[in-house]
Amino acid sequence: MNILLTRRKILLIAFLVETICVTYALKLKFLTGFTSVTFSIAGLFICWFALVLPSPQQVPNQPLDLSKKTNQYRWWILAMTLICIIGSALHWMEDAPLDFHDADMLPIIKIMSERFIHGAGSHVYDVIPEIWGGMHPIYLPAMWMPFSIPVFFDADPRWTTVVALFILASLFIWRIQPLHRKSGPIFFAAFLLIWWLLNAHNSGLLIYTEEGVVILFYSFLALALLSKNGWLIGMATSLCVLSRYSLVGWIPAMLVFYIYTKDLKNLLRISLMGILFFLVLVLIPFGWKTFLTLTSIPSEYISFSERVWKDAPVVFHESLGFAKFFGPKNIALQHHLLIYSALILPTIFMIICLALVKRSHLQKDHLPIATLKFTLVIFYTLVDVPYLYLFYTGSFLSLFLVTNLLVGERPIWTLKKTS
Repeated sequence: MNILLTRRKILLIAFLVETICVTYALKLKFLTGFTSVTFSIAGLFICWFALVLPSPQQVPNQPLDLSKKTNQYRWWILAMTLICIIGSALHWMEDAPLDFHDADMLPIIKIMSERFIHGAGSHVYDVIPEIWGGMHPIYLPAMWMPFSIPVFFDADPRWTTVVALFILASLFIWRIQPLHRKSGPIFFAAFLLIWWLLNAHNSGLLIYTEEGVVILFYSFLALALLSKNGWLIGMATSLCVLSRYSLVGWIPAMLVFYIYTKDLKNLLRISLMGILFFLVLVLIPFGWKTFLTLTSIPSEYISFSERVWKDAPVVFHESLGFAKFFGPKNIALQHHLLIYSALILPTIFMIICLALVKRSHLQKDHLPIATLKFTLVIFYTLVDVPYLYLFYTGSFLSLFLVTNLLVGERPIWTLKKTS
């Protein structure tokens, strides 16, 4: 019992350290190198202790009693969170109108969305002459398509990120037990993370980026893995792969897991969902040629990294990741190390852990999500250009993982019947 409590404390401390590193610790610019290493180590600690801690005791689903005191707390927290998110969004939208000279991601996505809405699906990925004198859009379909909704209503596309953040906050609040004695530190970390995202200019998430939907997809995947539902895992995996490539190395590791555990039913469900999403979001609307173009994007990262080192070296020196240690003279080395590590290490991690399941009493059911966390730690530690907003995906994954292991509550789906 004492060992179990110690492990839980270490997991909680690692999570708090990781959260502080990706937020307010970055204000200490002279310690950024130390912060970067600490952030990665904390992520690896989370991976390991997710494997040595048992799943929380599950209780049967209970009807959702809206008058229950715990749920009343949840509604109050949600209401205050919504007010803060909308207030911050309105402030930033007024203070920083969309301008590709400041950041070109959302202006590019807006034009792609406009083309799609006006029925020019075959031209979505054509050159955009309005930005930088002509450039090819490179964003994957699941990343830019959600922004088509506010664009359709002639609204600021950043409302998509607002909705994504509120959904994330809602999922967290309805997963955690608010009155649990260990909930305090996790609430603190969640507040720290969201407050930073809403108010820190250098986080950039709400003002300049499309990353909110990516974070939402990866958090959805985390919850799907915890549910062990193959259909949901397949859907979430597809959305993640079709928004960011950081997940790719996790897929062969999961293939090893399902073959080893002989869970061919879920493997088939995940595969079918992957094929369906590929057809609906890529092949049918945009064709094979666009797919081949999108798969070639990673090969352009070296030249892109060279440009950023030349024009904005502060991106490397004031953010996380190890790119700052490689420097502008070792970009190719770093890139190849990233590719091989991200593709190979997750599978090696999975194989080693499967071999240790019985000997070291690892939790086999936690292997998929622990390996996902390991994959993101490796990928973002070695990412070519470490824009700070990229690292929040792993932070939210940690939030849902740690919440589930320490103070999680089974989701409640049915309303209380009234007589």
